Amino acid sequence: MGSTSSRYVIPGSEEPPMPSARAVGAVAPQERIEVSVLVRAKPGANDAQDALADTPPAQRHYLSREEFAAAHGADPQDLAKVVVFAQAHGLAVVDSSARRRTITLSGTAAQFEKAFDVHLQQYEHDAGTYRSRSGAISVPAELAGIVEGVFGLDNRPQARPHV
Repeated sequence: MGSTSSRYVIPGSEEPPMPSARAVGAVAPQERIEVSVLVRAKPGANDAQDALADTPPAQRHYLSREEFAAAHGADPQDLAKVVVFAQAHGLAVVDSSARRRTITLSGTAAQFEKAFDVHLQQYEHDAGTYRSRSGAISVPAELAGIVEGVFGLDNRPQARPHV
């Protein structure tokens, strides 16, 4: 990626701490983390979906899984740009899937903090501890619109029993 200092904030990436949680310290810089990066669908993918919605069911052409992945998956050039960004920050690419539009990255907490311009902290709450971040997730301007989400920086509990 270029050496520009211009950053793009991923919309909706700000996440406040859990209401009952309190920060207890920074995450260890060498803690290993695995993160999933969601990349946009190929340009025009939603146009075909909108056209399908306007067609009566009996007249629709339904795509196979392979056809759907080819039409709605990630553009290989977008995936390549994210890989270059990751490698520039010392992050390892664990998996890359155009079909799922996802790249899984591995690295240390310090590497992820620098790559996504966040501060990772450890929090305590009534049911235990979790890792979270302060600040919105951002990427270099070259990835604006390409990266739609970054998942795994925060490992707070997401599900709870409804019994």
